[in-house]
Amino acid sequence: MNTEDQHKRIEDYLLGRLADPVAFERELNQHPELRQDMEATRLALAAITAGEDHALKARLRKLDGDSQAATPVAETQATARIVPIDRRRRRSWVRYAAAAAVVCFLAGYFLLRPAPGQRLEYALSQVQPYDNIAYTITKGATGNDPRAAAYTAYEAGDYPAAEAAFNQLATDDTADAFYQAQSQLAQGKYAAAQPILDRLAARTDFQLAPEADFYAAVARLGLGQTADATATLEQIAADTKHPLQSEARNLLERL
Repeated sequence: MNTEDQHKRIEDYLLGRLADPVAFERELNQHPELRQDMEATRLALAAITAGEDHALKARLRKLDGDSQAATPVAETQATARIVPIDRRRRRSWVRYAAAAAVVCFLAGYFLLRPAPGQRLEYALSQVQPYDNIAYTITKGATGNDPRAAAYTAYEAGDYPAAEAAFNQLATDDTADAFYQAQSQLAQGKYAAAQPILDRLAARTDFQLAPEADFYAAVARLGLGQTADATATLEQIAADTKHPLQSEARNLLERL
């Protein structure tokens, strides 16, 4: 069916003139594009009707005022007549208005939708650093304990100070390395965090290896390695036993 016939069917449906409206409604349910065209046409018809009503009321008010101000003259009295609107011309205006509505909708969609780079930046900003479950901080114990200082700064959200403190530990403790990388991720230091997290994710004896795998994918996203990162996130999102499955799904939805 060509576009002209389709627009006529939509208009006939909205005006109650379609022979089989039930069949047309089934088509609307099956074809979202047709439903969008119908909605745009409905809005256009409503706008045209409102405009015609407003114009008619204004004309009637003007005619009423003129008739009260003018002196009746029998010889020059005109006979009012109704001029029907040409249906082809009306359909043309309906199509133009419907097309304009669709164009406005699409323009708004593409203007308001974030650019790919902005979506990625927003998605990364929504990733939260992992909670400290490795070290219990005791009040007043940070004085000469560099590890306590590192985790205290981490829990306070002072990630530059936490990173500096973790760097001074110079140990092979996997938990310290994990939170060192977390401190770097929080600052957008993806290149520094990725190799640490990849190494931890590969260790079968590390309790937080699955979490490290997720955050390594986050680091790769930050480095622009979108394909590799997305593949890892999709695997995590499909793994019902992964502790960060929902976080992976949420991140994929934001990309």
